[in-house]
Amino acid sequence: MNNVINDYCVADYLKARLEEIGVEQMFGVAGNYTAALLDTILADDNSPIKISGNANEICAGFAADAYARLKGVSALYVTYSVGAFSLLNTIAGSFVEQVPVILINGAPTNKEDQISKQAGLLYSHTTGYDFVDIHMFKPITVAAERITNAQQAPYQIDSAITAMLTQKRPIYFEVAEDVWRTPCVKPVGKLSSGANATITISEASNAAQATVELMLSKPNSIFWAGIELQRYGLQDKFLTLLDTLNRSHTLPNQHIHFVTTALSKSVIEETHPWFEGCVTLKNKEIAELVGEDGALIGIGAWTTGKDTGNEDIRSSKTVLAAHGGVFVGANFYPSVQLEQYLDALIEKFTELAMVETPKLSGLRLTKPLIKTASLAPNSDSTLGYDNFFHTMSQWISEDDVMVVDAGFPLIGAQGVKIPSRNGFVAQAAWLSIGYSVPAGTGVKCAFPDKRSIVVVGDGAFHETCQAVADQHAYGQNTVVFVIANGIYGIEQYLVNPNPFRTPPVEYNDKLLDNVYAYNELPSWNISKLTDALGGVGRKVSHMSELMAVMEEIRCNPESNFLVEVVIPKENVPLSIAQEADSAVGEDEIENPNWPPASKF
Repeated sequence: MNNVINDYCVADYLKARLEEIGVEQMFGVAGNYTAALLDTILADDNSPIKISGNANEICAGFAADAYARLKGVSALYVTYSVGAFSLLNTIAGSFVEQVPVILINGAPTNKEDQISKQAGLLYSHTTGYDFVDIHMFKPITVAAERITNAQQAPYQIDSAITAMLTQKRPIYFEVAEDVWRTPCVKPVGKLSSGANATITISEASNAAQATVELMLSKPNSIFWAGIELQRYGLQDKFLTLLDTLNRSHTLPNQHIHFVTTALSKSVIEETHPWFEGCVTLKNKEIAELVGEDGALIGIGAWTTGKDTGNEDIRSSKTVLAAHGGVFVGANFYPSVQLEQYLDALIEKFTELAMVETPKLSGLRLTKPLIKTASLAPNSDSTLGYDNFFHTMSQWISEDDVMVVDAGFPLIGAQGVKIPSRNGFVAQAAWLSIGYSVPAGTGVKCAFPDKRSIVVVGDGAFHETCQAVADQHAYGQNTVVFVIANGIYGIEQYLVNPNPFRTPPVEYNDKLLDNVYAYNELPSWNISKLTDALGGVGRKVSHMSELMAVMEEIRCNPESNFLVEVVIPKENVPLSIAQEADSAVGEDEIENPNWPPASKF
């Protein structure tokens, strides 16, 4: 690399900061505007950073997101506009779900920028609109910096990374190509989170005291373990709190348990004796669960649509500690970091145990809040969502991480018992279809001793199927199960669930009686894609075939598999089937013949 100068430069500086904060993997698609940074990393044989190419930018973005969820931080490299534009969706998902990803976007040189402005020359990958890339990423990052000056670069890099470490959300660097190898100062000191600078200790104590008083006034409690426990590495501290309560404030047969939701599934291993279930917490379900004398204590839990059925669940019986604040009933305590709140709760309950006898008891789920099939499937059964996931629950192991896509797969997977902590990954708030397949790549990179087990619908698989090629190229043993029913099932359900009713309503309307044409998928021979992308392809449609393939997968721990799971078009998870009869689709509400007398 003869064009690499000896002076310490901006590329060296960013590399050093990336290494310092623990970046060990970079995903992306190479372009000449970022080549100087990549060359600098490759030139250092001692650098811990591995550069992995991807089939496209979207696959890179989702892989980086999943990697950062498990490892704490990741980095992406792309080139200006044509590469960066593809990442708007993936970075938005990382922003919404609080995942620290660094997007490094190489930009045209300062000289090219000036010529473009003065002469009107449109260079490659430019639109003519000033700084269009950074303007698009500012709303979905916690810091966005355009680096055009080597003297300012260290300050811009440090401030953005500090913001990312503090808020656990993405940041964006746009670096002019001619700045990478321009000399600059070396890093001074170490970067760290700025969260401690905003802690209000008195507010954390006040929030904890209010929580204690609520729990004593409503002594039947159940905890909701939220996603921030994983994001901030507080799982063990959460269990310490429960241990403090269960040792000092409850009788042995009245231990306080916890639930999770789709977004936080497996933040604590689901084999834990205090785990009660993965649930959907709508107001009706909460009322049935806690009764008059109970309280729901959400620790790091977000009230996202998938977790709460799009309902506002705050009440006099709820505590919700997340996003840097705590709601105890109607009272809000701002600027309270979750870790300090947990510390204050542990301290107050420890002090209380010295002067009071046990007064608390734990609530139990008397019925599942998410309906799943409970009977073991017959080996000759035609495959469907329920018997597939029932079998998956028996097959998944502690050495696997299950990665599930949005839609029916995410709904069906809630009943699968995950035996390991952080053993389930899903984009359960942003809900971008296609996330899971490249996320499986990132999961395997983050946990090389685990095996990624991806479950995706065929519609979502069409979006990012190229990630299978990445998995094979990386030498991974990832397994992708594609549930193939030939339609965008969840989209059909939201607009018109009639095809999933038993029996369907008879509208005598070709549109309303059938799956809509735009929800029909082109027919792919999915299991044959491995002929081009690499790996082992299999196709199953009956339970005996699925079980045989699962055995084959276990007998080949080094191979990546793509399994096409063929199910009937109208098959849906049990919870959807039971709701379909009373659900009203968006198109049905607008239909003058709704509700039809024959059904309701």
